[in-house]
Formats: sequence, C-alpha cells, structure tokens
Amino acid sequence: MICSNKIVSRKKFNVFEAVTMCLLVVYGLAVLALILWGFSASFRTYASIMQKPWGIFSDLGFENYVGVFKDFKTLKEYDGGFKTVFFEEMFFNSLLYAGGGAVLQTLCTAAVAYCTAKYDNKCSKAIHYIVIVTLALPIVGNLASMITVTKTLGLYDNIVGSWIMKFGFNNIYYMIFYAFFKKISWEYAESAFLDGGGHYTVFFRIMMPLSVPIIATIFLLNFIQYWNDFETPYMFLPNHTTSAVMLYMSIIGGGGTWAGPSPVEITAQLAAAFMVFLPIFILFLAFKNKIMGNLSEGGIKG
Repeated sequence: MICSNKIVSRKKFNVFEAVTMCLLVVYGLAVLALILWGFSASFRTYASIMQKPWGIFSDLGFENYVGVFKDFKTLKEYDGGFKTVFFEEMFFNSLLYAGGGAVLQTLCTAAVAYCTAKYDNKCSKAIHYIVIVTLALPIVGNLASMITVTKTLGLYDNIVGSWIMKFGFNNIYYMIFYAFFKKISWEYAESAFLDGGGHYTVFFRIMMPLSVPIIATIFLLNFIQYWNDFETPYMFLPNHTTSAVMLYMSIIGGGGTWAGPSPVEITAQLAAAFMVFLPIFILFLAFKNKIMGNLSEGGIKG
C-alpha cells in the first residue's frame, strides 16, 4: 500500500499586508466620500451647505450649473479692445488644445518610435539618442531658450507652437512605443513588401492596428496632460491664456480672475470642476476596452 503524504501549505498571516490593505480601504473610502460630497455640493447653494453640511440630498438644484455659463467669464484683448470670454468658449478652446495636441503627439511619437525601432541606420540611432538625452534635461531651465526659439520661428503665441513645445515634456511615451515596436515581428512588414506595399502601408495598415491598446492608452494620457496643463498656455500663449479653462479655474480657485476678485461662489466652482472632468471621464469610457484589452486582441486590418 502506497501512502501519499499531502503537504498543505498555509499562508502565514502577514501583519504588514493586513495593515496596508486596511489603510488602502480607508483611503479609498475617504476619497470616494469627498467626491460624493463635492458632487452633491455642486447642486446646492452655499447657504444650504452652511446650514446642513452633511445634508447631501437636501436642497438640490441646477442653479450652480446654470450659473457657470453666466458667471464664469473674463476679458481678452481683441482687435485693440477687450472681448468677454465665457465658460463655453474657454471649454471649447481647451478641447481644441488638448484634443489636437494629444492626436498630434501620439501619432508623431508612434511614427518616430517605429522608425528608430525598425530601421537600423545612423540617422535612426542619432534620433533615438537625442530623445533619450532630452529626457534628462530640466524643463524649467529650458523655458527661456524654448520661448526664444518659438519667437524666432514665428510660433510664439500660436497653438501649433505650444503643441511643439509640449512634445519635449512627454518623451517618456516615445520609450513605451519604442519598446513595443521592438517586440513586433518584422515578418508582417516583409509580407506587405512582397505584396507590393510600402512603408506607409506597413506603418498605418499593420503596425498601428497591432498597437491599438498602446495608442489608446497613450492618447488618453496625453489628453489628460494637455487638458490639465495651464503652464504651457500661460508661457507660450500669452494673448490666449484667458481662453484656457484650466488656467481660469486655477485663478478663480486662488480667489480672483484677470478682471479682479472672483464673484463665483465655491459651489459654482465645484459645478465647473465636475464639468471640466467630464471629457476625461467620457474618453476613459470610450477607450476602456482598448486600454484594458490584451495586446493579442489587436489584429491586422485590411
């Protein structure tokens, strides 16, 4: 009779893991409670909050959201005079800045990473090392020279110039694309070349579909960075800074606007904050499956 000894392994109780888990749960609940309270407060008046701070379901209304489109305004120089800029125009301008910048940067970063990863020549190696070197350069120390370059090239106070200057701040995404393209087999490209395809076909019809999850993730990260950015518009778009919604939000959050003290109550600021958060939330829902999906789901589309 053969007896088999079964060894039952029991995981020992880890005090550190238990404490860490408890702290994470407490932190998560605290953040969730603050978000829910802020969302509720965006539908209440300031007087109602002072009377019932924790009455999150009392005295709800849409006055704050309506007030955002009336009270959120500032002045902008226009044809030698001043023009009143309202929230919806600032919101649209930020969408243009963030959306255009994210698309342009994602495509350009992917194209450069593809060329340096798949083509072994002196030019591609030089570009690769230049990008790596720029990752180590301090941003603040380069601002003066970057402003001088944009003025010389006629790109200062131009949205295209601000996109170009922002490129140097996100070169880390180049490294992600570079590592991804390095792992993709070159057999796909060789098959395309045999069928008469060119480099354009290989990049846009083969490599880009294979990298859809990476593209979706980096596009979303780029959009978030552009959307939340107020330093670049402030530095490179001096005559358009009053049209950037995030820059306006940062100013009124400090208690004032370009035209003087802020007349906007904190409840209206909360309403505007949740409206500003909406594009990022919608984009995340739109790209959620691509971001969370496995890379094997990306196929070669004809």
